Formats: sequence, structure tokens, C-alpha cells
Amino acid sequence: MSNALRLLLFSSVLAMAPACQGGDKPKAPPPPAAVSAHVPEAALATVTLRPEAESRLGLQVQPVRKRSALRTYVAGGEVMVPSGNALTVTAPVAGVVAGAGSEQALRVGASVKRGDVLLRLVPLAMVDRDLRAQALRTVESARARAEAAEARLARAERLLKGGAGTERAVEEARADHAVAQAELHAARSRLDMVGRAPLESDVSMPVRVPRDGVLRQVWVAPGQSVAAGASLFEVVGVRANWVRVPLFVDEAFHLKADAPVRVHALLSGKDPGVEALPVTGPPSADPAAATVDSFYELPASARFAPGQRVGVSLTSGEARDVLSVPSSAIVHDALGGAWVYVREQEHVYARRRVDVLRAEGSELLLERGPPEGARVVATGAAELFGTEFGAGH
Repeated sequence: MSNALRLLLFSSVLAMAPACQGGDKPKAPPPPAAVSAHVPEAALATVTLRPEAESRLGLQVQPVRKRSALRTYVAGGEVMVPSGNALTVTAPVAGVVAGAGSEQALRVGASVKRGDVLLRLVPLAMVDRDLRAQALRTVESARARAEAAEARLARAERLLKGGAGTERAVEEARADHAVAQAELHAARSRLDMVGRAPLESDVSMPVRVPRDGVLRQVWVAPGQSVAAGASLFEVVGVRANWVRVPLFVDEAFHLKADAPVRVHALLSGKDPGVEALPVTGPPSADPAAATVDSFYELPASARFAPGQRVGVSLTSGEARDVLSVPSSAIVHDALGGAWVYVREQEHVYARRRVDVLRAEGSELLLERGPPEGARVVATGAAELFGTEFGAGH
């Protein structure tokens, strides 16, 4: 054997020696986290009842059903008065506001009927120069004409008695005397009014309600002077209000246009809401928010004030398959999680988590839950929950 071959064999033996001796392997790094006593939801505790205990609880089971349902979601809306349903009454002329005789006539929130007189408006007369002097001159002129007419009447009556006059002359003199007396009375009345209220006329104009409704705003009070065209009060009709719902353009595209919606108060949590029907409103949108407005008419009995923010449950035109269980089958834990008890075998029940989509009547639609056909406890679920965790839960 040559020296070169011997050297190669010796080198191979030296390289294989550590492997044959079982050299130390590198240690694996420790795990980043340690979880102790982890129990997956699929392995949650089951409740096994004795036959007599199950009989006392009166448990009843129903199968999980699958059904088709439209997608619904809640959007914010604003109650508004429809266009033309709020009328503002203005002063036709400048004048002074006078009461209509009823203390409650101008009370905000009062129900009013068409034709009711809410107030009276005393027009303001034009201001003439030397108004009092002109009124005095008119009185003196009327007095002079009245005295002359009285003298003519007396003379005509004496001539008639002496046989030199006629009945016609007496009648004409009597008529002239009556006219003169009337002019004198009117001139004196005008002089009195000039001294008492020089700018007010001697008549008042009734301001009537143009339609049935409710007083929402009152801007004047008795004794107040107003200019022509000034707002006096606002009447909101008794017709139902609308709800304006701004929707994102994509949501509005998928919205079922002819479907009614449910309108409910915010922050109450237990308000079932009222049904509102879609109506054709003025086309409006907000380009900055990329929203378009949809309008719905509330029933007349709805107790929502104009301007109030409400929640609106909308329905899209897309249907999908969801699971359905009775409302009584759901129990909630301390953190708000929803659960059902599934009957796995005779007298054995397992708790399974569900995601509730919404309620429809006496049923709850589930986003996630047991498979279709699984038998869940419909009556006695709360008793099973208490059996598992104690009567205090």
C-alpha cells in the first residue's frame, strides 16, 4: 500500500471518530411562551344528568335549522320635518301684536286648527307732519259744518210751520245735519286716538292658522311692534315626520329600496322601534363623506322629535343561509358570550359557543353555531348553565 493511500485512510478514520463517540448535539432554544392548563373550546366540560334530574328540569330540545335571511345592519338617521310640512306665518303689514283673548293661544307645543285666530295685528299708520294740528283742524271744520247744518234745519222747520217751506227742504236739511254730526264724531274719535296712540290704526287684523298642526316656534309677544314680513310663528303639520339616513354609496347600491325599516331610539337598548316606510325625498348627497340620503316616513304615532338622532335597521337585497335556534336556547356568560347546550347523547349535554346575528320574532339567527340538525336545549338551558357553574350564575 502506498503512503498516499495510508494517509487518506487515516484521515477518514479521524473524521468519523467523533460521530462514533456520540458527540453533543446543539440544544433547542426555549419556547417564547408557556401555556398551562389550556383547554380548547371543543373540549369544554359536558353536563351528564341522571334520568330523574333531567325529568325534574323538564328539558326540551329542538334541532338547529338552516334558513335564508336578508342581511341587515344598523345605520344612524335624523328625524326631519318633510318639505312643505312646516309653515312660517309672517306679518302682512307693520303693526303691533295684540293678544287673541286666550292666554294659551301662543304656547309652544299647543295643537292648533286651521282658521284659529292666534293673535291680532294692529297696523301702524303713516306718520304725518303736524298730525295733532291736522286732527284739530278736522274737528273744528266738522263742528262748523254741524252748526251750520243745524241752523239750516231749524230754519227749514220754521218755514214749514209758517206755510212758506216744503217737506223736501226739511228732509234735505235733516240729512245734511246728520252727515255733519257723523263727521264731527269721527273727527273727535281720531283726535282722541292721536292723543292716545298716534301710530296705531283704529282696526286690528286677525292672524289665523293656515293649517292643522302644532306650534313649534313663536317669535312675538303681545305688545311687540313688528315690521312687515317679520316671522310671527311656525306651524308643523300633524302629518308624520321623515327620517333621513345618509348611506355610504356602496351600501345604498345594495339596499333593498322597497323594504321597510325599523327606527329605534339610541342608547335605550330595549327599544323595539317602529316601522317606517320608504318615500321619495329630494335627491341629496355629501361628496366629502361619499354618502347619499335615503328617506323613510314615520307613523304619526312615533314619539320622535324633529332633529333627533335615531338608529335605523336596514335590509339589503342579498340573501344568505344562516342558522336558526329558539331565543330561549341562548345563555350568556359574565363576559357577554353567547352559548347553547347541544345534546350529544342521552342525558349528556355539551356547551357550544354561538355568534348571534339578530332576533326575528321568537328565533335568533346565528352567524356561527352548531351544525344544521344538531339538537339544542330550547327549554331549560338556564338550568343547565346553573348546574354547570352553580346556582349563582
